[in-house]
Amino acid sequence: MINAIAIDDEPSALEVLERYAAKVPFLTLKKTFYSTAEALAYLHAEPVQLIFLDIHMPDMLGTDFARTIQSAKTQIVFTTAFAEYALEGFNLKALDYLLKPFDFARFLQACNRALEQVDTNPGQDESSIFVKEGYDWVRVNLDEVLYIQSDTNLLFIHERQRRLTTRMTLAEMLDMLPAERFARVHKSYIVALDAVQKIEKHQLTLEKHTIPLASAYRERIEERLLKRK
Repeated sequence: MINAIAIDDEPSALEVLERYAAKVPFLTLKKTFYSTAEALAYLHAEPVQLIFLDIHMPDMLGTDFARTIQSAKTQIVFTTAFAEYALEGFNLKALDYLLKPFDFARFLQACNRALEQVDTNPGQDESSIFVKEGYDWVRVNLDEVLYIQSDTNLLFIHERQRRLTTRMTLAEMLDMLPAERFARVHKSYIVALDAVQKIEKHQLTLEKHTIPLASAYRERIEERLLKRK
């Protein structure tokens, strides 16, 4: 589980975050705050792994607040209506930047990133994400994924022993996956780099599967694969 707090001076914004957080099975929103000062006092006593943080706050800008609590064990997702702070937010090494109004799918992308990067179990490497299949949330073990195929807004996640179907675009999925382990090789395919066994001119072989390799991705994929140890 990831423990989180949310800071925003708008009650309606906090209500949205509470509603979205309740739908994410691996996220616990411990508390919400209208004031950065109150949040800071809470964090001294109860550290969390993730903070959803508005930028335009009355007592302190969210970007300034982020500088006061920078920690390798605490990730920040900025939630704001002001796009002009995006560069500064990412310079502060924010996990994500959600531009209001954002929908649940975009919120979930940020949470799945947190699942990969936040140190929920010291000494262990997080290696899974959650996707929605039908009405259920299903954990995907990234070590088992061979490739992901797109068909319009449906994705087919091919693991070694099963196939999952989720409603999402390939670009959205790519945002959730660790970039050092997965790569796009075609307009309709993402592959697990460690699963690739053979590179040919127009295709890749992953165990018993043959995946098309588009010419636009070929040079970059060859470079990444040949440099892997």
